[in-house]
Amino acid sequence: MHDMERMRSGQWYIAGEEAAARHREVRELIREFNGLANTDPERSRELLRGLFPHGELPNIWPPLHLEFGVNTRFGEGCYMNFNCTILDIADVTVGARTLFGPGCQLITVEHPVNDHVERAEGWERARPIRIGEDCWFGAGVIVLPGVTVGDRVVVAAGSVVTRDIPSDSLAAGVPAEVKRSTKEQ
Repeated sequence: MHDMERMRSGQWYIAGEEAAARHREVRELIREFNGLANTDPERSRELLRGLFPHGELPNIWPPLHLEFGVNTRFGEGCYMNFNCTILDIADVTVGARTLFGPGCQLITVEHPVNDHVERAEGWERARPIRIGEDCWFGAGVIVLPGVTVGDRVVVAAGSVVTRDIPSDSLAAGVPAEVKRSTKEQ
């Protein structure tokens, strides 16, 4: 199994040269993308295609912090405000028309909690994040590994999403809990 496949599989791993090579590539693309600060939309889109080769291109306000990009897929019409982070060791799937406020984080990686030696050695594993269509994540929302968020979900600013959220929900808090249906008037 290749490095990137093992990382996406959900198994514990220590990243190797294949991951390091993609990191170097992404670092250069991100440096240029963030440096443009939306002054050259055509070049920004070219760089985004290099960062996110699969799926639709999102509208992203720099700076962006990104692990790999190749494991992230956006639907049509997605938007990320400035200073968002995507650690896409596992797959990150974002449905169409989903919006992220400033400082949101999508984190697929986790480290050993009960073994400080393995943690120090660099062991980690990743679980996918799936986000439905027409969602809105307020400023500073953090989505943790293995979470699925349904369609038309609103997550309040500063929330930490640690478990699945069903469609048509408003969630808030640390950890985020469903507060009510978004279908209520």
